[in-house]
Amino acid sequence: MSVLQFGDIRVSTASDGHLLLGLNGFFPDAPPDAFRDYAAGVVGDKLRCELTTYVIESAGRTLLVDTGLGSFLGRFEGACGVLPAQLDAAGIEPERVDAVVFTHLHPDHVGWNCTERHGAFVPTFPNARYIVHRPEWERWKDVEAGYIRRHVLPLAASSQLDLVDDGHEPAPGVRLLSTPGHTAGHVSVLVHGGGEGGVITGDAAHHPLEIEHPDWSPSADDDRVLSARSRTALVERIEAEGLLVLGGHFPAPHAGRVVRVEQRRVYRPLAS
Repeated sequence: MSVLQFGDIRVSTASDGHLLLGLNGFFPDAPPDAFRDYAAGVVGDKLRCELTTYVIESAGRTLLVDTGLGSFLGRFEGACGVLPAQLDAAGIEPERVDAVVFTHLHPDHVGWNCTERHGAFVPTFPNARYIVHRPEWERWKDVEAGYIRRHVLPLAASSQLDLVDDGHEPAPGVRLLSTPGHTAGHVSVLVHGGGEGGVITGDAAHHPLEIEHPDWSPSADDDRVLSARSRTALVERIEAEGLLVLGGHFPAPHAGRVVRVEQRRVYRPLAS
């Protein structure tokens, strides 16, 4: 697990594996050579998307941001299912998690919400509040999909679901920021502490080159025009405030900064 410190707030990473996505189909507006030139995270004609969960420890509270794909790869190509082992190795027992925050409710972000016990799916983190942006819940709560039935709806049945609004603060120094487009209620997560700030992008950006080219919206976005608008505003804020970028699908080291090179915006990953 890599670790970043924002004052007294500790942010670390845990992996649930990775997905392999076709470059041509996933980024229809982007020239494939641009991604191939960005060697980290590209395997042949595939984009390697990491499944990263961020663990935030603030004021005695432990939060997870997204829970990976889970143990079932389904229609995806790649490898998944290692998040519980990673959390266990880091000494983070399920009972210790106070809240699970979702950037959105796509299957590769909710896979360890629940586990099957005695034929029923129940929350994996028994003491946690599961925090969902209200418009995102409205987008998915009536969708007929197996993963919704297994990993989303049981949260309401367990009375552990909290529907919240833009700006909600699940812990001191941690705040949700509405970044719609990928989904209707997508949020990114701002972290501020000790004079330093960062943003967990969720799927507002799948790859560092979207930070450099915010108009490159992937085919997976519900609204590609709105996604580009949200991403542009997010990148402008990142640059203006000097925020660290923490990507949910970015290649290791997962985090970096935005700098200017000859008036061009460039993403620079942190040194490993």
